[in-house]
Amino acid sequence: MNYCESPHQKTLVLSHSEIIISMRYNLIKCSCGFSFGSTKSQNNYCTKCGSTSNLKYIESFDNADLLARAISFANIPDEISDELISKIKEKESKIQTRRANNDTILGGLSILKKATDKEGNLTKSSLDKFLSEEGLEDSSSEYLIGQAEVQGFLIRINENTWNWLS
Repeated sequence: MNYCESPHQKTLVLSHSEIIISMRYNLIKCSCGFSFGSTKSQNNYCTKCGSTSNLKYIESFDNADLLARAISFANIPDEISDELISKIKEKESKIQTRRANNDTILGGLSILKKATDKEGNLTKSSLDKFLSEEGLEDSSSEYLIGQAEVQGFLIRINENTWNWLS
């Protein structure tokens, strides 16, 4: 922040970064039903109908990305908003389920690796012993080995022994 002095006036000069840091991003709703964004606190106008009156301040955001998302949601037509929100939640739920399943698979692989002997062999009995020692009796060694086999991580050597493919 600098001051610019001339014989007739004293002006406060803000740097570009000071302006950006102090900038607020406002969500404004017009009486026509359209929502838009603005960085000004006054003299706003609707970007759809051009109105400068009956504008309502809704919320302020720290960055433009958050404002853009809020504008998108605010301008969803009422007729489809419930359906769209439902689909968004369903998609987010599927993503969370996939992440949880991925964590389970990776956790299962970790357990299988720990139960593998120095020669790289995994046996059902070594996995059962490891699961018992770790207090994971509820986990099925057959299921864990089967999943790793189906996904191409293990190959069966004989009836009770598997080797890692990678």
